[in-house]
Amino acid sequence: MKWIVTKTQDEMNVTRFLIQMASGVPMQAIREALRNRDVRVDGVRVTGEERVHTGQIVVAYWPKRFVAVKESRNIPVVYEDEHILLVNKPQGLIAQNEPDLPQGDSASDRVLLYLREKGDEGPLFLCHRLDVMTGGLLLFARDEASYEILLEAFEERTLDKIYTCQVKGCPEERDRTLVGWLRKDARNARVSVTDEMRPGAVKIETRYHVEKTGENAVLKVELLTGKTHQIRAHLAHIGHPILGDDKYGDRALNRKLGIRRQQLYATSLTFHVGGILSYLEGKNFTIPCSLLEAL
Repeated sequence: MKWIVTKTQDEMNVTRFLIQMASGVPMQAIREALRNRDVRVDGVRVTGEERVHTGQIVVAYWPKRFVAVKESRNIPVVYEDEHILLVNKPQGLIAQNEPDLPQGDSASDRVLLYLREKGDEGPLFLCHRLDVMTGGLLLFARDEASYEILLEAFEERTLDKIYTCQVKGCPEERDRTLVGWLRKDARNARVSVTDEMRPGAVKIETRYHVEKTGENAVLKVELLTGKTHQIRAHLAHIGHPILGDDKYGDRALNRKLGIRRQQLYATSLTFHVGGILSYLEGKNFTIPCSLLEAL
């Protein structure tokens, strides 16, 4: 791994510099690399006690047994420029660690690692979230002005975000906008959906289109409102839960089909924004989805 020392890191201890920059590498690997003199500053081997200075180049060679760990923390970058960075978040990866649990693997951590490997120490802002087991497009801003524009766009729902999922059975109506009421159960970390207004519930709207019919259909879904677990709970409410979703779905069917991850992906994002991001107006990003390969 290779980095360029920034002004804010001037006079920093080499060991501390590595801990800061190599966030995806175990501390044991850092210690071993220093002990083996496999860390160099401007080509000179160091022990870790030396101090780095602005503009210097730091290179670290990790022990082979730790290389796979580092590579496993890669994240596919779909698009990036000076204002935004769009990635394809893997299923099972949290979008961002909570403030009281800052350590651990997350999409934000992996993006920071990706940027640091390029010597980029600029800011990074997560613009929205995806459930841990939902894969697909996750958007970051690279500056505060872009972040404010994108936050407003998500709140006003001017960004067209499309999900692809596979569900139990096949809805009779090929195109439908579902309307319901969603209530959170924070204690059990789940939500419930009803057709009528209930105390503490909020109105939700979910639009779907059947892309592929069959015993277990593939749907394209658009959130007209955006609430916790909305797609999963709303589709389950009409009798078509997402495959692989044990919380709201059919656990027995999931086991029978051998599906252990929920079949839900954020597959398309179209920008409708202004200001310094006006160059993105109408631009669409779509990632391949294995659920649609047979179409």
